[in-house]
Amino acid sequence: MKKKGNAAIIILIMFAALLSFSAYVIDIGITYAEKIKLENAIDSACLAAALELPSNPIKAEDIAKEYLNKNGVDSTKASIFISEDKKSIKIIAQKQVPHFFAKIFGKDKSIVVSDSKAILGPAKSVKGGVRPFGVVAYDFTYGDLVTLKEESGDGYHGNYNVLAIGGQGSNVFYINAMYGYDGVISVGDLLDTEPGNMAGVVNDLKNYISSENSTFYNFQRDSIRLWTIPLVNTMEVNGRKMVLVVGFAQFFVEDINKKSGKAEITGRFIRYVTNAEIDMSLKDTGVYGVKLSR
Repeated sequence: MKKKGNAAIIILIMFAALLSFSAYVIDIGITYAEKIKLENAIDSACLAAALELPSNPIKAEDIAKEYLNKNGVDSTKASIFISEDKKSIKIIAQKQVPHFFAKIFGKDKSIVVSDSKAILGPAKSVKGGVRPFGVVAYDFTYGDLVTLKEESGDGYHGNYNVLAIGGQGSNVFYINAMYGYDGVISVGDLLDTEPGNMAGVVNDLKNYISSENSTFYNFQRDSIRLWTIPLVNTMEVNGRKMVLVVGFAQFFVEDINKKSGKAEITGRFIRYVTNAEIDMSLKDTGVYGVKLSR
């Protein structure tokens, strides 16, 4: 009987140990899963907020809080830091994870903590949406009114700031001007100029952008008036010649005019985050991509 009693005690001890181990494995697994969810929530918040930088840091912080709350993270317990140059945002947040089995041993919960940082960098390559115009690189200031396409008489030997992107001719130009080139343009690419005024598309372009009731002072991020334009080293070339892409700029299209069959397009310079590969060694020309960092 004594041996049977000892065996029962041993089994009980083993069962308690097994229960403890199960509690550890299950609750640790739940905690780990919640930490991954927290990391994903913070990443999403950083990326969404970064789209408003560097121009609107207040809105960026509001969006970060909104994304955290939507993903089950208490934004009041999160720390949000926007860099002095407004080109990065860092979020540190925590989440309380209740335990189930570990409660038996007096451990009711764990606190998981995570952080993430989104950094803006000069665009090296832009995928989709680039318009077929070339503006000579310059240190523009926010709100500067810039001629995106010259009217006849201002061109240099038949060039009026028009580029042949993805092909030549008026049909290709029309599609790219209306909707943006659907391929990738990179700093260092050589693009042909497209000689001629190419005014045939102007009426359709004007009608298209006029369908949106917005101004430079109240436009939204998804405005159809926002155009990504390649910055080039020169447009002073004769006929169809190659020019070098040295950066990208973003403009709010202010006006499209057609006079006596000649077309001119003007826009105001802004700073903007888009779908772009970044290169921190490039000069900041106002168009950015975003990368996450921990």
